[in-house]
Formats: sequence, C-alpha cells, structure tokens
Amino acid sequence: MNNCLIAKAATASSAPPFIESAEIAERHSAYLADESRFRGRAERLAFPESEAALAALLKAASEAGAPVTLSGARTGITGGAVPASGWLLGFERMNRVLAMAEDSDTGSFRIVCQPGLTLEALARSLARRNFEGSEQWPEAARKTLERFRAARAFFLPPDPTEQSASLGGMVACNASGARSFGYGPVRAYVNRLRLALIGGAVLDLRRGQARAGEDGAFLLRLPGGAERSGRIPSYRQPAVKNAAGYFARPGMDLLDLFIGSEGTLAAFSEIELSLEPAPETILGAIGFFPGEDDALEFVRNARKNHAGPEANPLGRLLAIEYFDGRSLDLLRAQKARQGGASHIPAFPASARAAVYVETGTSEAQLEDRAEALMEMLQASGSSPDEAWTATTGRETEILKAFRHALPEAVNQIIGERAQAHPGLTKLGTDFAVPDGAVEDLIRAYRDTLDNAGLEYVLFGHLGDNHLHANILPRTPDEYSRGKALYMDLARKAVELGGTVSAEHGIGKLKKELLKIMYGVSGIDAMRAVKRVFDPQMLLNRGNLFDA
Repeated sequence: MNNCLIAKAATASSAPPFIESAEIAERHSAYLADESRFRGRAERLAFPESEAALAALLKAASEAGAPVTLSGARTGITGGAVPASGWLLGFERMNRVLAMAEDSDTGSFRIVCQPGLTLEALARSLARRNFEGSEQWPEAARKTLERFRAARAFFLPPDPTEQSASLGGMVACNASGARSFGYGPVRAYVNRLRLALIGGAVLDLRRGQARAGEDGAFLLRLPGGAERSGRIPSYRQPAVKNAAGYFARPGMDLLDLFIGSEGTLAAFSEIELSLEPAPETILGAIGFFPGEDDALEFVRNARKNHAGPEANPLGRLLAIEYFDGRSLDLLRAQKARQGGASHIPAFPASARAAVYVETGTSEAQLEDRAEALMEMLQASGSSPDEAWTATTGRETEILKAFRHALPEAVNQIIGERAQAHPGLTKLGTDFAVPDGAVEDLIRAYRDTLDNAGLEYVLFGHLGDNHLHANILPRTPDEYSRGKALYMDLARKAVELGGTVSAEHGIGKLKKELLKIMYGVSGIDAMRAVKRVFDPQMLLNRGNLFDA
C-alpha cells in the first residue's frame, strides 16, 4: 500500500502582475463577495493563466506570509471565496479544456480541464463536440476527440443550480444538484487532480494512486526530500449526501481528501473528470398533491426500486424535488403580484404539495415510463390530468422555471424587507438525514418554526432526504430568533444521523455548524491535516475553521 504523496517542483515562472487594493475596490469589487452577499477585502488581486504562474504566486505568498483566497465563479453562498485579507487569486483565465481521453474497456470519455472553466461552457463544448484550442492538444487527445465526435452524446452529470459555477469551485465543495439522486455528487467523477501547494510545489494525484493507512496515516514528501506526516480525522461521517468538512475514512483514497476541502489544502491547476452517456430521453413531471402526507407516500413508492433502475417501472430516477404548501402559497402570491408579466405557470388552487420527478429513459420505453408515473401519482392522490409532463427541451425549461421561481421569489421578498432593515437575510438550512429519518426532520421543522410564528418555506431534494427550510424574517428580532432555532434544528439533523451541509459547504459563514457535527476534537483533527499541506495556515484562511 502506498500512503505517500510526492510533490515536485513546479515549472519555473514569474508571478503575474498584481492589482493593488485601491484598484480592486474601484474596478474589481465583484471579487470581494459571493452569492451570500458577504463582503471582504484584499490587498492584492492576481489572475494566473497557467499552473506555473499559480505555483509562482503561492511561492511568493509563502515567502511574504500573505493569506491567499482562491476565487472561482463566486456562485457559492457560504463566503468561501470571499477574502478576509491578503491576496486574492482569480481563476477565470484558467478556463480551457486541455485534453480528452478514452477508457478502452468501457468506451467512456474523460476530459482534462483547468479549474476556471464554467459548467455551462463545458456543457456547450460537449454539445457542439468542439473545444477551443483542441488543435493544440497532444496527438492522442486529438484522435480521442475524433472518436468522441462519432460516439453517442456524453455529459458531466452534476448539475448545481448555478450553471455558471466553475469546475474548480464544484470540486472544492463536492457540488451536486437536483440530479444527485440519480448521479451522485461531483466526487464520483473526479479521476485526477493536479494541485499547487502553498510554497509552490505541485502534486499530480490519480485515483487509486495513494491511500491512507487503515489507521489514517499518510505522508507528504516535498521537493528536496523533506517529509511531513499526517493522519486522516477519525470522526465518523454520516451515510448521507454530505459537503461538510474533510472526507475521512480508514484506508481512503487520498484523492478524496482534496475534493470538498474548500480550497484549504491546495489549489487545483488541472482536473480530470469522467463523462457519462447522456440519457436518450428525459421524462420530467410535476405532480400536485392534496397534502404533504400524500406527496411523501408518492416519494417513498418512487424510491423503492431506485437501487435497481432496470426493475423500476419509472426507469433510472434522476431527481425527486419537493415543494410544500407554504412554497406553493408563496408562488401563488408572487404570480398575483406580477400579473401578466409573471413567468410562473398557473397550477391547481387546491394543491398543498408538489413533487418534481425526472427519469432517464429511451424513446422506445418513454410511453411505458410515462404511464407508470401517472399510475403512481394517481395512487397517491395526485390527479394525472393536473400533472405537468415534459419530454422536450422547451417543455423541460417550463418545469425548471417553476422550480427556480421559488428561490427567486424568496430572494426578492428578503431584498424588499432588507430595504427597511439593512443587513436582513434569509436563513436557509442545508441539512440531509438518512433514509427513514426525513419525516422526523420535517416534523422538527414544522414544530419548531410554526410554534415560533416565523414565515418559512420547505423545499428541495427530497429524493436525497435533503430539504431546505428557508426562514424569511420580517425584522432583526425575527432574524435573531430564527438563527437560534436554526442551530437547534442543526443539532436535530445531527442527532438523526445527518449532516449540517449536504451541498453548499461550510465556507466562512457556517463554521459553528461544523462544530455541532464533529465537535472540537474533529475540528482539531482537520486543522492538523491542513498543517501538513499548509503549515503557515495561509490558504483560504477562515474556511471550515479558524486558523
């Protein structure tokens, strides 16, 4: 067993020029915030375009003792890309696909890309089967591209809501999305990483190349021969969709340590990702239910055969999304406010819950899958005549518009309230629990928030037992009460065997939640791992835990 990571010296390069603090504030202020609206400050900003330039910047930062924050597309909502001070590195110029490879045994493809490439840019290139700069790829990669163009369609399955997310940010947070029920998070698609360490050394790590010992022990060997030993944290991770803290298992593949580490251990310079064959057809549907219990019954029935999709009459389920009665009421009110300009489709006035389902199928099986879905909806009290279905891209966009209208409405309401109370924000949970516990968590949400008289909606990825409760405070007092209850609900999720963050990560804004999940000893174990790769505690300082 090899538990040693061997770092090498980077190709020599000079660091790119810096933009200083005054110009950052004047011309580049967007880099000081993410979608959480949390704002920071930076003394210097630089845009590396290559691994060598990135390594040179990290070497210079180490020599200067300057904290470094890594900035992708800033689509996160936990402040992870927001600098507290020091240097800020933007990855938008490291945005190319560098090569393509093929697995001869399976006929599947892999792409090698830089971390600043966005998901939407990759999706466009895959759909067009054309990659900018591919004429400069190595000969083997160009030949693979020719085979890719002749093959069936392939895609990268993880689908976070923000398609403008960068691939580096997705890997750093182990991103997922609605289709994680069917495809899992991005971790499952990462085959190889090239990583630049603080100080300028570079690691090239492929899945299966190095594993921690059964006791968690591993070794980092630096250029020149110096070695640092470390140990994977011994805390037990929940058996749920999880994006909270360092991945930790006895004997784990050390590649997984960096996925979901939120940029605290190293900076990605190259990412190799597996592609999946795209479904021939996707059947989407939204069913409307008279009550929450009916919707939950439908979801239980739909999930029964998920482990064996060929035996499931619905095929391979990709997504199961939920909207509670409060969510539907908010959408009705928003549609009434917007009048004829509203893009929210009309839906049944009697509905008190809704479920969105996607399943991957073939043209030959489409009719049978649709019939089975309608029968299953009807068995749980949802009228097939009122259900919305989609099989074309345009029809699917209508269903997606309905899904996305809810968070948009929440953000608009909070934005209006913040005009009267500056600094007021929503409180959004990101908890997931094991199978069999989601109804207990829903009851906890209802009992806690109803008794407090707070306005809230409950929606999200019910297939993964991962629901978002968005608390909509009207005043600073309601915000304070809501925040205290939020922490109580986090404790309940952990008590049920779940996680405090299923997809958004921890960043700088949710560090107290990580303490609830792993305790002080778990945080100390993560901090010890960070010191192996970043003994000066400079990289993405303030993410996950305090330095």
